[in-house]
Amino acid sequence: MKIILRFIFSMILILVNHTALAEKTKNCTNHPSGAEKGCVPENLGSSKTYVLKLLQSLAEQKSIPSITPFLKDSEAYVREAAIEVLGQLGAKEAIPSIIPRLHDSDSAVRNKAINVLVQFHAKEAIPSIVALLEEKDSNVRIKAMEVLLHLEAREAIPAIIPQLKDDESSVRLAAINTLSEFRANEAVPSITELLKDNESAIRIRTMAVLELLQGKEALPGILSLLKDKDDNVRLAAIKALQDLDAKKAVPSIILLLNDNNVKLRASAIELLRKVQAREAAPKITPLLKDSNPEVRSNAIAALEEFQGEKSIPSITPLLKDVFASVRIQAINSLFRLKEKALTSQVIVLLNDNDIQVRTRAMEILTKLQEDNLLFNKNEVISSVLPLLKDPNKNIRTTAVNTLTVLQAKEATPKIRSLLQDKEVTVRLAVIAALAKLQVKEAIPNLVFFIKNGDPKIRIGTMNALLDLQGTEAIHTIVPLLDDKVIDVRTATEERLAQIQNPLVTTLINKTFILMMVVCPLLAFLPLFFSGKKFYVSIGMLIAAVFCFRYLASITPYYPQFKEGSSWGGIYQWGILVAFGITIFLKVIWYVITIVFKRSPSVERVDKNARYS
Repeated sequence: MKIILRFIFSMILILVNHTALAEKTKNCTNHPSGAEKGCVPENLGSSKTYVLKLLQSLAEQKSIPSITPFLKDSEAYVREAAIEVLGQLGAKEAIPSIIPRLHDSDSAVRNKAINVLVQFHAKEAIPSIVALLEEKDSNVRIKAMEVLLHLEAREAIPAIIPQLKDDESSVRLAAINTLSEFRANEAVPSITELLKDNESAIRIRTMAVLELLQGKEALPGILSLLKDKDDNVRLAAIKALQDLDAKKAVPSIILLLNDNNVKLRASAIELLRKVQAREAAPKITPLLKDSNPEVRSNAIAALEEFQGEKSIPSITPLLKDVFASVRIQAINSLFRLKEKALTSQVIVLLNDNDIQVRTRAMEILTKLQEDNLLFNKNEVISSVLPLLKDPNKNIRTTAVNTLTVLQAKEATPKIRSLLQDKEVTVRLAVIAALAKLQVKEAIPNLVFFIKNGDPKIRIGTMNALLDLQGTEAIHTIVPLLDDKVIDVRTATEERLAQIQNPLVTTLINKTFILMMVVCPLLAFLPLFFSGKKFYVSIGMLIAAVFCFRYLASITPYYPQFKEGSSWGGIYQWGILVAFGITIFLKVIWYVITIVFKRSPSVERVDKNARYS
């Protein structure tokens, strides 16, 4: 039904449109050729809405021959709308009619024509687009180059090259970029001339393009710009040389070490490091006193690489530099150079006013300890201890870790005090430290943290207890297997699996429970047997008790029944009492049985005695 109604509405609209068109074009002489006969008015601008609706109607009918004449309408918006409709319909057969619109007097029409031709990938439009490079409007020339690039029109390269000399810098820049995308090596001579362009942006972009097109062959041109008057150009030249790994450029780069621009001096040092220009070391040494901290840091790194241990006397004074970044660079370099007196120098930095310096100092001391290069260990420990009370949590954490690596057991009381620290990271570090230092007296404190609200603390405590107690800690951490946080449950399961096979553990626990039930029953079993069976039942009881005691010593889930524990003693005494009651009842039963068995015989003996 909807289809039928839509068809009727379309037919009515077409009839109305054609009627109105006939009314307005009685004197029309502009008839299109083709199967469909119609009349296009000279000017339909008097009714913009009408024309747009008409084009929409023709588009729905896909009546391309009826749309094409609108490309010549006197109104620009009509021509633009017609091109838009043809683009939407994908009407490539209309390309010859659209191409002339590239030279339309209206810029919106020209842009629409360009976009649709690019959409159609209309190679036949290339000559007309190339012609646009001669337009006075710089935006048109730039747009033309963009279109030629989209159409992959390499044949247009000869026409684009002259644009490198355009008066407009934006056009020159567009030409450079277009030729770069085309990888137009034939344009290299013309592009090279732009290294002397008045615009610094052009010179910078030219370097990048020549580097792309020529590689190391572009070095002469780039080297010439190291003396450019513009700082940004010189900086770009240095970066370009870094990419090209230009060893030949070293003499020119050394000159930049005295440049007034800070970035240039810093970049020059980096480039010299990259090309391993050891001959530049004497020129770099004075830069250790440069006014800029970045330059001083770069100079330290360069001298470390170029001079090795010989640079230590020059670098050491910078441990007192006013900038933290320089002091850190000096520490790192001296550590890598294995400076023998570094320990005493780093100890001084533990009191530095910068957090990063203090942190790095402790990290260096840790590495020295691991490499067996640490001297005055006791002095180091006493210097690190005050940092446990530092206001910064990262400093406290690093201090704990450092004392742990130093195996500073004398510091354990102060480390234990941080179990109450408000920061989780600090408490985690302390828990791990107590385990590594084997501080068993901290076990009661750690047990308390098993129920801590933070899952990370519970996991850390679990690991610490297992490290301190081994299997004895299993009964304490077993509740974590039912923790509400899946990460805690998983971590506990994985750690327990490392200590004991889960299947063996389950078997032990079930057997232990069975023994707990069987032992009391076996204690009463002798009551029901006599002779050999009586002694066998006692033997079974003894064996069951010994089995119970063994399982109690290895089960991880019932430590309260281990030998020496209160519950274990109560249970075993209970078994003994039960066995004692059994023996007592057995004796009484035995006596009663004997009494009842002896009574008739005694009477008969007495009677026989009387008769005799």
